Amino acid sequence: MSVDQRGPVGFIGAGSMGGPMVERLLAAGFPVHLFARRPETQERFRALGAVIEPSPAAVAASADLLIVCPFSEAQLEEITEHLLAHGSAGTVLVQHATVSWDGIRRLAARGTSAGITVLDAPISGTSASILAGELTVLMGGDAEAASRAAPALAAYASTVVRTGDVGSATAVKLVNNLTFAAHAQIAVSAVELGEALGVAPEDLLAALSVSSAASTALGHLRALGSVERFATMAAPYLGKDVAFVEVSAARAGVDTGLLGATVRNGRLTLSAPAERSVGSAQ
Repeated sequence: MSVDQRGPVGFIGAGSMGGPMVERLLAAGFPVHLFARRPETQERFRALGAVIEPSPAAVAASADLLIVCPFSEAQLEEITEHLLAHGSAGTVLVQHATVSWDGIRRLAARGTSAGITVLDAPISGTSASILAGELTVLMGGDAEAASRAAPALAAYASTVVRTGDVGSATAVKLVNNLTFAAHAQIAVSAVELGEALGVAPEDLLAALSVSSAASTALGHLRALGSVERFATMAAPYLGKDVAFVEVSAARAGVDTGLLGATVRNGRLTLSAPAERSVGSAQ
């Protein structure tokens, strides 16, 4: 069976990022078959019209388009072990978590052995972006499979950027995240330099945000109001991303160069277990 405009979608990972995706899919008229461990998550999405399945295996059997948005690479491996074992040949599996470069390539190889096409599809945006239908999805993998998944992705993403083969989207996401982390370190350093020169942080950030030094990281720092709050709110997530980049780069024998040095030498402590990732398998 081919995936059509309103064909069933199997979904696992209805957490902080995945939950809004399920909401948008349901609102767009897609039958969603969802596995969730938490009773409160089950009840929430059952009330919205989702079919609550008893296991990942049941989700795999429910649809030939499967979308997963887990919290960590370990959870991704656990979930996809069931999906690949019970999914039918010809199924398309869209994987949204930020994982290591070699991890997504291993998953794709396992999918090929099972007759299932894995799409490497990390995301850029927030839960608000998803609810507004304005998420960005980076897409690596088979073009025909990507076309089959496109109608469902359009329920919550306004931009899908094709990056090449499986692994390329994850590589782009990791480079993006390392670049953002470097921008964050630079933004904090800019505030400290401004203060040393007698400029109040709020005045400096207001000026830089409309000048050539503007960046997304600087905008977030300005919105949060202080370096301390920015460090508390952003550093754990940036640390996760940096850890993934470091692991992937080391395994590939690649030097992260000036980006890596900037991240390591900035004032923010950007270190966290590499186990963490976007989304949440709830």
